[in-house]
Amino acid sequence: MKKQRKIEKDNRGVAIYARKSRITNKGDSIGVQFKQCADYAKKELGLDEEYEFLQYEDKGLSGYFSDRPDFQRMIDDIEDGKINCVVTKDLSRLGRNYILTGQYTEIYFPSKGVRYIAVNDNVDTINGENELAPFLNILNEMHARQTSKKVKAAMRTRFASGAHYGAYAPLGY
Repeated sequence: MKKQRKIEKDNRGVAIYARKSRITNKGDSIGVQFKQCADYAKKELGLDEEYEFLQYEDKGLSGYFSDRPDFQRMIDDIEDGKINCVVTKDLSRLGRNYILTGQYTEIYFPSKGVRYIAVNDNVDTINGENELAPFLNILNEMHARQTSKKVKAAMRTRFASGAHYGAYAPLGY
């Protein structure tokens, strides 16, 4: 028997959290993430078209750390009882530190009665534990570490060759 997909109607809302790190493609913009999550949530949670989501976004911040301003604002709203469901595009938008992300998805959210959905990773805590989620979290952290190593290596190469590595001066200077 399939579990009920509809979210309970109470005074708490559905939150969409979007994050765009420094190095991403244009198809992963905050607006695209919000639309994708909202469309999914309206369909899967049985929300009407006029439903207003609580929106949280962090631009240009790494998901490796959890001290992102809007992420912390969302956690404060969960503590205040304003949220009963958090929706992200995928697990990496919630965070790239596999231990912290796992703590949020497997311990913190359930203890607060908050359902968590990662649209593209097919994670929905209403279905119980997701066996693949911990592995996805580890891969997300590895991606962050590899990107950092590649950027540092490229900068070292530029420094060693004496190449310009700063911003360009405006015209006329």
